[in-house]
Amino acid sequence: MNFRSQTRRGRRAQTTIDITSLVDVVFLLLIFLLVTTTFRKDEHAFIVDLPTSSTEQVTISSDKTTVFITKDGTYHLLTVPADQPVDGPELDATNKVDAAELRKQLAALHERKPDASIAIRGEKATSYQLMMDVMSVMQEVGFKNIWFPYEHSGGQPPAPE
Repeated sequence: MNFRSQTRRGRRAQTTIDITSLVDVVFLLLIFLLVTTTFRKDEHAFIVDLPTSSTEQVTISSDKTTVFITKDGTYHLLTVPADQPVDGPELDATNKVDAAELRKQLAALHERKPDASIAIRGEKATSYQLMMDVMSVMQEVGFKNIWFPYEHSGGQPPAPE
């Protein structure tokens, strides 16, 4: 009596894995990631000549509140909700504020968003005292997350004099 099957002796059964559905899932994941990715746009509301540094800046920020300081001492406050893009190369003249109005608007912003981060953008030729005055106003109002954007020069740090 022979209990062995004929298929085992003559041919082996071939097993294959159908990967068609796996390829479909990979393509769906790729499309999902491409659609949901957001790219950071540079802020071009007010053109200033920023100072440079050889170290790279890493900034993660969700709001767009910025105080611009020109070299002649003019303050511009720009508050844009995070879901609105900043368009146009020129800053609206209504955003120009004096020191008292700057303090008042920053206090109102701090009441609405106490943990907001605020950028101080000063031109390269701006007086250091003007930058410190704005920073002290922000600290008096209660802001703790203050940052100074700059452009990366890609070179060596300047030698101390």
